[in-house]
Amino acid sequence: MRLLPIVVVCLALGCSKPVPPTIAPDSATVTAVDPQGIHLNVTLTATNTNSVDLPVQDVTAHVVLGPSLDLGTVTLPNAVNLPAGKATKLDLPIQVQWTDMVAVAQMAANPAPVPFTVDGTVELGGPLLHVGVPFQINGSMTHDQLTTAVSRSVTRLLH
Repeated sequence: MRLLPIVVVCLALGCSKPVPPTIAPDSATVTAVDPQGIHLNVTLTATNTNSVDLPVQDVTAHVVLGPSLDLGTVTLPNAVNLPAGKATKLDLPIQVQWTDMVAVAQMAANPAPVPFTVDGTVELGGPLLHVGVPFQINGSMTHDQLTTAVSRSVTRLLH
């Protein structure tokens, strides 16, 4: 029954149902590579065209290195609000662990940069309204970054 006054006010004022924001990928950069894994910074622009703020609950990101090396999925708590009628930058520090160092070493044998893909979802809303907005962004690791990771991993195994 607590919702009845809100519904009446919305009908009287012509409230519209909130629409999901648009998520535009801006950049995906490698910030560090170590024997445990890869650190990325993904920047997105979320534009909220609604007349109300929308809370971001969390962001899920799935990282694939090269054509098929699955580095796993991480979930980042991101308790921020997307202000009504504005664009907001979301900076996402993503850290994933190496899952197959043999495959990484094989990629390092090729001098070309190695592409990666981040597929994710920005989860918005609360108990009454909940929506996931997908995004995808591509980037690449340099040959030097990859060979550094492999050599550090091998050194660590030998000591």
